[in-house]
Amino acid sequence: MGETVNMDDKGRIVVPAEIRRVIGKRVFSVEIADKDTIILRAERDPRDHVKRIESLRLTGDGDRAFVDVAAVKDLYGGKRVETT
Repeated sequence: MGETVNMDDKGRIVVPAEIRRVIGKRVFSVEIADKDTIILRAERDPRDHVKRIESLRLTGDGDRAFVDVAAVKDLYGGKRVETT
């Protein structure tokens, strides 16, 4: 899928509607590959990251799940940080 488009006096380039429908994104990063090549990449919506993190189901050792972190921090290189 390709189409020739023009840049207006203010430097704007219109992405054709058919391409916008296929991509389905509204935020893009722009990079210059070389003098004649511009790369336009669709960015993920930051809310997508939050949804993915919320959907994670972490599992672990049930016997160690309730160990007091302060009691074992020195065994694993933990450092005490004083807050004021």
